[in-house]
Amino acid sequence: MKLLIDDTTGREHGLNANETCVYAAILKCTKAGRGWFANYRDLAAALPFVVSRMTVTRAVEKLFNLGLIERRDNILFAHAQIEHNNAQIEHVDAQNEHDNAQIEQKIAPPNNPLIINENMNETKNATCAQTCDTRTSDLPTFLDLKKEFSSKGGGGMTTHMEMQAVNEWNKCSPAKKFKLLEAVRLGAHFKPRLDWLIADFPEPQPAFLSGQEQDRLSEQGIPLVQVKYNGKFLICTRETMNLFHLEWNMDWLPRRD
Repeated sequence: MKLLIDDTTGREHGLNANETCVYAAILKCTKAGRGWFANYRDLAAALPFVVSRMTVTRAVEKLFNLGLIERRDNILFAHAQIEHNNAQIEHVDAQNEHDNAQIEQKIAPPNNPLIINENMNETKNATCAQTCDTRTSDLPTFLDLKKEFSSKGGGGMTTHMEMQAVNEWNKCSPAKKFKLLEAVRLGAHFKPRLDWLIADFPEPQPAFLSGQEQDRLSEQGIPLVQVKYNGKFLICTRETMNLFHLEWNMDWLPRRD
């Protein structure tokens, strides 16, 4: 998960690096409108560095105690007021940047306005690129897979072989990209050539839950949903629904004992 870390909140509340990153991950999911609905183990795995589930558990407890996050139907969200305050700060910063740009334009020497405007545009474009990059989905890239392939002993590639691998990657569904990268990371799938590795990995299918599986996951606090798949209504996790872009039946309610 790519995170945009603003340590202002961390400094104000005495958060360490792990706690700040956990908060940033939950805040990112909150801004995306879904919150964090998976378990703490998956949250630990989603962070851009190695951290244990217990460390994440302690971090979440501290964030709760500080009022930085809240739980809604077993889903973690950044506290609405904190998120609102952050949005106001971002708005103020943007306004200040706009005002400063106007001031610079007014005091600039009249004989070189084009140079200044070009520099300003380059700065704005760079800022926009950074902002957009941090808000994109966490869909794996070809470079992510290539890095894992190399770390597992994959050899060098000719230009033609790499182009073949890129073509195979572009054919993959989002679900296959996620599952393939996970399989390579775990050492469960490997081929001597990257294009073969991609082509030989089967397209994954969504996993649906039996009654016992629903009860077990519900006890763990994992949100379940009912989706429509091949004309049938079936139960799965929200993660599966999002991964395979399944149609959500919002009228369904989980079973209650």
